[in-house]
Amino acid sequence: MLGPDIVSASTRVTPVQQETRNLWVQTPVAQQLGLRDGQIVQAVAEVRDQRVRLWLKDFSFELPNGWVLKDGDKPFLRVSNNGGGWGFLIQAYANGQTPGATAATAGFGMNHPAGLQSPWQSPGSTTLGMLLTQPGGFESFSRLLNNPALTSWGGQSELADLVRRLLQQRSAMAQINPLSLKRVVSAQARSVENLLSQGLPGEDDPKSLIRQILGQLEQETVDGVNKEDRSELEKAARELESAQAQSAQKWLQGELSLHVVLPFVDHEPVDLHFQKPARKPNQEEPPLTVDIHSRSRMLGEIWLNTTISQGTGVDLVMWALRGDVSDMARQRANELGLELAAAGLNLQSFQIFNAPRPLARAVEASGTRGSVVDTQA
Repeated sequence: MLGPDIVSASTRVTPVQQETRNLWVQTPVAQQLGLRDGQIVQAVAEVRDQRVRLWLKDFSFELPNGWVLKDGDKPFLRVSNNGGGWGFLIQAYANGQTPGATAATAGFGMNHPAGLQSPWQSPGSTTLGMLLTQPGGFESFSRLLNNPALTSWGGQSELADLVRRLLQQRSAMAQINPLSLKRVVSAQARSVENLLSQGLPGEDDPKSLIRQILGQLEQETVDGVNKEDRSELEKAARELESAQAQSAQKWLQGELSLHVVLPFVDHEPVDLHFQKPARKPNQEEPPLTVDIHSRSRMLGEIWLNTTISQGTGVDLVMWALRGDVSDMARQRANELGLELAAAGLNLQSFQIFNAPRPLARAVEASGTRGSVVDTQA
C-alpha cells in the first residue's frame, strides 16, 4: 500500500543533489579568463568520439555523458561565483530567457543542482525550451514498460541485458516500502552521470538505460523493433528528461517540485509529485506536499494530497470517483490514523470527497497517468 511509512519516508528523499566540490573552474583559471559573477560568456563545443568538451578561449573542460551537443555548437554560459568557487550555468539564450521559462535551469559546476544531466538549448535549438515547457506526465514511459514485446528484443545480446535492467525498474505493489520508494525516486531524480561525476558508483536509472538501448538500436538491426518502438523510446526519455529539467529549474529558485512515476509489474504506474516552496527569511520550514494520482480497474481513479508540516503533522485530502471507494476510505480513516501514529506521525485531518479533484481535467490533458492507491491494504 501507499501508506504511512511511505508517506513519511518522502520527507527524507533528496530529489536533486547539490554538488559540493569544484568540478570545472578553479579560481586561478577564472581569474585568468577574466570571469565576473553573473557574466554571460559563449563557449564552443568540440565533439570527438562521442565525448563533449566546451572551450572558453584556451581553456576547456569535458561534460558528463548525456548532453546532446554537436561539434561547433556555441552555448551561452552564465558565470556563477558562490564564494566557495566558480562554475557555469548553461543559458538557453544570451539573456537567460527561454520560451515559457525565465531562468537557466541546466546547471553544472560549483554548488549547482547536479541532478540535471539533460540536453541543453543552443541559439539554434529548442531542446531545453521544449523540456521546460513540456506538459508533465509519463505516458510513453509507462506504456513502454508495459509493452510485452520488449522482453523479446535482442535475444541474448547486450541489448537484451539493457532491456532486462530497464524492466527491473518495476516493483510489485506489495513490495513497495520506504527504501524501495527512495530508490525509485532517487533513480529518476538523480542521473547516473551525476553519480559518476562525484566519483560514486553508477546505478541504473531509466533515462540512461533508454538512451543506451537507443544507441544499441542505431548499431544493429533487431527483429521486432519498428519505427514506432524507437519513437516510443525517444518520447519516454524526453518525459524523464523534462521532469529532471523542470525540477532543476525550481531548485535554482529554492523550491522543490519533483514529478516521478512508480512503475509496477502487477499494476498500472502511479504518479507522484513532491512539492515544497522556498523558505523565506524568518519563516518556519514550509510544509512538504505529496500528490498521488492513480487509476485502476479495481478502485477507479483516485487523487490523494498529503501535506506534512513541522515534520510530523499530516493532513490528507482524497478524491475518488467511485462512491464505494470513498465510503471505504471513511470507514478506514481511524485505522489509518493509528498506523500513522505508530510511525510517529499525527493525522491532523482527513477529508474525503466522492468527486474528481478540482482542476484535475487540466492535469489529464497533459497526459499524466497513474494507477492504484490501495485503500484496502
